[in-house]
Amino acid sequence: MDSSLTLQYPIWYLIFCLLLGLGFALALYLKDTMFKDASAGQRKALWLLSFLRFVAVSALAFLLLSPFIKTKFTDIQKPYIVVLQDDSGSVMNKTASDDSLNYVQGMQTLVEDLSKDYKVQTYTFGSDLVEGMDMSFDKKVTDISSALNQVADRFHNQNVGAVVLATDGIFNQGSNPLYGTTKLDIPVYTVALGDTTPNRDIILDKVLHNEIAYLGDKTTMRVEFSAKNAKGSSTTLNVYKGKGSSNKVHSKKVNIDKDNFIYSEEVIVNADKAGIQQFSVGLTPIEAEQSTRNNRQSIYIDVLDSRQKILILANSPHPDVSALKTSIESNRNYETTVSYIRKFNGNIKDYDMAILHGLPSKKKKAADVIAALDKAGTPIWYILTNQSDVSKVNEVQEVLSITGSSSAVNQVKPIVAGDFNLFTLESNFSQVLEGFPPLQSPFGDYSLSPTAQALMTQQIGSIPTSHPLFALVQSGNKKSAVLAGEGIWRWKIQDFAKDKDHATFNEMISKTIQYLVVKNDKRQFRVNMPKNLFNENETISFTAELYNDSYELVNEPEANITISDDEGNDFPFTFSKTASSYSLDAGFLPVGNYTYKAKTFFAGSEEYAAGQFSVAPLQLEGLQTTANHQLLFALSERYGGEMVSPGEINTLAEKFRSKDEIKPVLYSSYKNESVINLKWLFFTILSFLALEWFFRKYFGGY
Repeated sequence: MDSSLTLQYPIWYLIFCLLLGLGFALALYLKDTMFKDASAGQRKALWLLSFLRFVAVSALAFLLLSPFIKTKFTDIQKPYIVVLQDDSGSVMNKTASDDSLNYVQGMQTLVEDLSKDYKVQTYTFGSDLVEGMDMSFDKKVTDISSALNQVADRFHNQNVGAVVLATDGIFNQGSNPLYGTTKLDIPVYTVALGDTTPNRDIILDKVLHNEIAYLGDKTTMRVEFSAKNAKGSSTTLNVYKGKGSSNKVHSKKVNIDKDNFIYSEEVIVNADKAGIQQFSVGLTPIEAEQSTRNNRQSIYIDVLDSRQKILILANSPHPDVSALKTSIESNRNYETTVSYIRKFNGNIKDYDMAILHGLPSKKKKAADVIAALDKAGTPIWYILTNQSDVSKVNEVQEVLSITGSSSAVNQVKPIVAGDFNLFTLESNFSQVLEGFPPLQSPFGDYSLSPTAQALMTQQIGSIPTSHPLFALVQSGNKKSAVLAGEGIWRWKIQDFAKDKDHATFNEMISKTIQYLVVKNDKRQFRVNMPKNLFNENETISFTAELYNDSYELVNEPEANITISDDEGNDFPFTFSKTASSYSLDAGFLPVGNYTYKAKTFFAGSEEYAAGQFSVAPLQLEGLQTTANHQLLFALSERYGGEMVSPGEINTLAEKFRSKDEIKPVLYSSYKNESVINLKWLFFTILSFLALEWFFRKYFGGY
């Protein structure tokens, strides 16, 4: 610490301070007539009094110059060494328990050794960074890029000497750390854990499936698996319904004829029970297989039990109407009503969806019906015919627009759009669609709404165009669709002629209805979840809303919820109140199926809400078992570090001590304090004035 006195004015201003003090002393004690009768002894005391007054006034004048004391503080900061330990399950896939114990002890010894000369900050990571060195190796995902990004953010502008990254190089979340946007200017020393030897193994890579199915439907899952160094062996693909292996719904033996073997299989299962259904997909182990953890996956499908009413409202009789009705009713979850605009007198609120065939037409605008559907928020599927009023159709929907239209029509063939992702169809749908006959589509220039997606585009003659033929959109809470052509009854006939069934045509209609249909929720007490299927590393959250008779949000009463697992254990919670509703974070729950029942007491009655959800195991860490040391070597090269084996971690401390770049940094800071704030100076000046007053009284009462 070093201090110095600094003035805000030139130092020669001190002369005026001294002259002012001297002037005050002379004027008071040597020139004042009141001291002319003083005795000789008293006159000797005048010099002391003059000196005291001179010092006090000069000091006060000096303070008017606003002097301050500038103090310099110097701090020596040791460099940080940041240790990042991968705590995911993949680290232990090829590590024996004895080796893992030796490694943990070696890492702890390294941290202790480094702490003698450096500030050591330790973290473990899976999906996020956790302070400390509690190595349990049970995290379900690995995100190396995020860990490095968080270190860069937390230690920005800090004296960090090096980062020690101990991992197997396997990441299954986030971006590739080698090509990410991490802005580290710190050497990264990697500890290469795991084994790079590709062992004999079969891996269940993916199980692709729809998350929602309707009761009574069949749903398809695509199973993809691979095998390494397993040529000449065989495995059996089994699919079970439920947790155990007692209810087998599919089984197929697969012979592995390559060392790098890839296989894909489509499995059809029945959605025959409402609620979240669990299916287990497994591969039987092969001889000398390294790990069977990646041979099994569980999937969950939400089976909805909701028979919904579909209104087909046509301008006039047409074969399309009959084709639509029979196709929709092939799914027993839908109930279809057919009517014609000239004699329709039904209640729009009774229907969950409406298909308007040829409406609005040139003679029947159907304005009242369309307005009522819009008011009720009912999804509408418009099918254009040669009777449609194209200009009116442009006004009532936000899917597509047709300009320059006339009474002419084009014969257009359907082409599947490549970027459609609102729902999935069978993998061969595109090939089947190519054989369908053309539709009669209004002539004109087509433009698609920016928020809409086209399932099909038009091919006019032999020329593919970007004109949408069949498109869908969601605007707010309402969904709409437009099929810009008539004649889909021919598609149904062609589908049967090719495959002796209507499966492809019915699937297209059913998936379209499934996407569009929406139920209005008129319950006064509602409990919502962001989804019905959670991974085991995700927290379970709820929101709840309570409405009064005027459908205004209220949250005065307390709301409770009880979560029950499939073994009958109950977990009670109380909702927290937000501005006008309720919320609850129930934390993490074990893997399994759960039901919940929420209740509140309002306006003299008890309101209930119930539902179910599932927690699925996260199996990413078992999918890849071969360590990626090439990635670790490249990371060390990129950031100017080295890669070492687990047996060499004790050498890292000496490597760091030999680096001139890893050294303490001197940080200097300054503190300015005004002299006028010094209490000791105040009391010193006050004591001078007090002594002067005392001696004046003592020597004669002056």
